[in-house]
Amino acid sequence: MRLMTVNKRVTNLENTLDRLKAGQKSGCSPTNEKDDSALPVLKRLQKLAQETKRIKDETVALGDYRAALACVHELSRILELIAKMGGALDEKIQKNILNVELDPQAGKRIAEMYLTRLRNREEK
Repeated sequence: MRLMTVNKRVTNLENTLDRLKAGQKSGCSPTNEKDDSALPVLKRLQKLAQETKRIKDETVALGDYRAALACVHELSRILELIAKMGGALDEKIQKNILNVELDPQAGKRIAEMYLTRLRNREEK
């Protein structure tokens, strides 16, 4: 499977996910499993992730690192979708954790620089 095919399939799955979130029918019927379109969206994403990993492994073995990196990017997007669907990823909550230790002199220099920039901005 080529990278373009993987991109198209990921786009189709994203569109299906958007339709599901909007409450529309996706056309997926869990009773008919003859092709990929009949599988539930989560199963299709997992299958696509496996295919993408296989392609990445093949491209690394062939030395095509550019294609391998593209596969890594697509795999991260697929895993993000799986996490969103499973509720493991909450987009509404953003956590920024910062742990910094400053000595008094560095803190004073930072504060002076901030105040200087603030005064310059106010003068303009």
